[in-house]
Amino acid sequence: MCLIGAMVAACASKPVAAPAPPASSAESDDQDDAGPDEPEQSPDASAPILVDMPERTRAPSTASYEQALSTPEPLNVNDDGLHLTDAQLTGPVRSVLNGCPVPPRAKITIKTVVLQGRAIGVTVLVRIDKPKPPAKPPKKPPKPPSKAAAKKEAKAIAKATACVDTAVRAVVWPPSRRRDSFTTEF
Repeated sequence: MCLIGAMVAACASKPVAAPAPPASSAESDDQDDAGPDEPEQSPDASAPILVDMPERTRAPSTASYEQALSTPEPLNVNDDGLHLTDAQLTGPVRSVLNGCPVPPRAKITIKTVVLQGRAIGVTVLVRIDKPKPPAKPPKKPPKPPSKAAAKKEAKAIAKATACVDTAVRAVVWPPSRRRDSFTTEF
């Protein structure tokens, strides 16, 4: 489990200590007898080797989709970095609705900007489609929803929007130096 704040670096990889200055021959003999402060562990051959993955330790952005795209992307003529594919972009987002209280008949649009493996801008739009009217017009016009029902619907939309937004910002994509943007609809 990763902690937000000062302990973030602890969840991604083992911190690397700065190399010690060369010791004199007398000091090195003393260090051999005393032993290191921490026992040295041999690397486990079956454990995956994690390359520095700053996208996993960086705090999620709070910017909207529009704010993220408003900042110009630095372009380099010699940059041969590839954009992520559609499958790489949309794949991780498919499960963001799991665990979120999505109202029935809700249509959700998620606009996302991704850079270096994390979402740098997210906008979530939730709308609830009204049932289609019957083919034959009714004799009386339908009643507008009550204030209590409208308030309940607005609260459900706000709750779903916040949950999906948080879930999208927690997703980690494959690292890429290029800024990619996409829209997903559920």
